[in-house]
Formats: sequence, structure tokens, C-alpha cells
Amino acid sequence: MVEHIIEQIKSVEYLGYFDDEYVYDIGIGRDHPYFFANDILLHNSNYFSAYPVMKNLPEFADFEWTKENVTSLYDKIGEMTNESFPEFMNKAFNCPEQNGAIIRAARELCALKGLFITKKRYAVLIYDKEGKRKDVNGKKGEIKAMGLDLKRSDTSKFISDFLSVVLTEVLSDVSREDIFSKIQDFRKQFSLRPSWEKGSPKRVNNLTKYANIKKTQETGNVFSKNSDKKKTIPGHVVASLNYNKLKSIFNDNESMTILDGFKIIVCKLKPNNRFGMNSVAYPIDLIHIPDWFKQLPFDDTLMEETSIDRKLENLLGVLNWDLAKTKSENQAFSDLFEF
Repeated sequence: MVEHIIEQIKSVEYLGYFDDEYVYDIGIGRDHPYFFANDILLHNSNYFSAYPVMKNLPEFADFEWTKENVTSLYDKIGEMTNESFPEFMNKAFNCPEQNGAIIRAARELCALKGLFITKKRYAVLIYDKEGKRKDVNGKKGEIKAMGLDLKRSDTSKFISDFLSVVLTEVLSDVSREDIFSKIQDFRKQFSLRPSWEKGSPKRVNNLTKYANIKKTQETGNVFSKNSDKKKTIPGHVVASLNYNKLKSIFNDNESMTILDGFKIIVCKLKPNNRFGMNSVAYPIDLIHIPDWFKQLPFDDTLMEETSIDRKLENLLGVLNWDLAKTKSENQAFSDLFEF
């Protein structure tokens, strides 16, 4: 009989916003690789390749490793795995063999190549998903990406589409030189965009609460026991408060004010500007960008670093590519003197 092992939660990590594909994220150890939730046994999917093990076996000497043959092979492996479950359930959980079929495995997808960055951060190029081909009509396949920046809501669609293209080409054996050329072209396109379009999307909450904390920090009794002096205000909240403040400074009564729950775009400002601000946001639904906002001292270099450099490093850093080569000579030279 297997006892349920109850352990304390070791860590809770904020992962940001994800689309509907991201359902849960559970880490389990090797000694007890089972997780029960409301008496339901949960387990993550597993990725494996039969090729390294089977390619040298005598019975696979004449096997053609085509997509169709490989798909059929993995389907058979799934069937063999299911046949082993009744005996396993009986030994591990004292479950009668006639009820052992309550646990089953299924071949979900077949992929040509995968990029596994860290635990729960990966991407694969699917050519067959649950019996439906994805490499049709000239498409190389379908990308499944988990835990990557291109799936996060704080990545703009413009950047997300670009990262998806780069990822698809990496998984399609496109040469590094061609990928670097595409990144260079994208950098040029990005540099030509208006500064306020280079920011990062966010959602701002508790704006009123943080506005009161900020006011207390600026004017309150910092020696009080209940002082908010040490409380940190999230950067995108500060940027939203800065926008509302600037709107008042420029007597702008027409543009919408940022309120709790608004989706916003956060833009970086050059240091030591006359407003004493590091960033500013604006509502994503703002149809007409006011002239006073367009004339702010935006830090285009820092926004390119945030939107392109960091996200490319997060995506391709595991390949140990020298991504600095995708920058122009002026950009690379400037980076040498940044501290």
C-alpha cells in the first residue's frame, strides 16, 4: 500500500500572465513523482526520443525514420505502455488489475526538433498533433512554446510575432547567419517605429492604493511606526502615476486618465530628465497620443534592450550564440561603455 505523502509547499513563484494554454505548473521530486489533487493523480507530460536508443538495434536496421513511420512507432509505444499499467497499478497502488485501465497514456504530439532552455521553459516544432498533421500548406509545422517570452502578455504582438519567426527558423535548421540577418533587419524596423510604440504592455492594479503610499513617502512622517517608506512600488505603477501627473502638468483634460485595471504601455525615459522620471505609461486604448507625450525624452536604446536584447537572450541564450553580432557597429560600440 502506498501512503499519501503530505509535504509543505516549498516555494510560490509569480510567473506573470500567460495565455489559455498555460494551465498549471507543478514541480515534483524524483523519489515520489506523484501529485494528488482532490484524490486525482496528476503528472506532467514527458518528451522523449526513441531514435538514440533504437537506431542501433538489429530489428531497426532497415527502419526508415520518416515522419509517418516515426508517428506509427510512437503510437505503438503508447499502446505498449498502456498494457503495462494494470500490473503497475496493482503493485504501486493495490488497485485490482481489472480497474488498472483507469490510468492511460496517449501519444500527444510528434516534433522534428525541440529547444529545451530550463525546466518548464521549452519549445517544439510539431508536425503531428493527436493524429492531425501540422506541416501542411507549406507550413513547417506548429510551434508549441511553454514558459517563453513570446507567450507572455507583457510582450507586445510586434515583438511576439518576431520571436515566433526566429524560433521557427531555429527549429527548422535555418542557418545561424540567415537568422542573424533577419534579427538585424528587425532591429532596423524597430528603430524606425515611434518611441512610444517601443514600450512594454502591462496591466496596472491597485493604482489608488499605491498613489496613497507614494504620497505618504513624499510628504508623510517617515519616522512613524506605520510608515510606508520601505514599501516598494512596482515600476509599471510608478509609470502610470507619472502619466497622470504629466497629464495634469500639461493641462491635458482630453486624454483618458489611467485607472485601476487599465492595460498600459510602459516606456523608458532618459536619465536625469527635467521631470525626474525614469518611465512613463499611457493607456493602451488611447487612440490619439497627445503631442506633449510624443515630445518626452524617451530612452530608445534602453527600450530596445528590454524588448529585443533580453528577450532574444532568454530565448536563444542556451545556444551560446554571440547575439551582439546582430547589432550595428554603433550599437555594439555603445554597449562596451555601458555600466
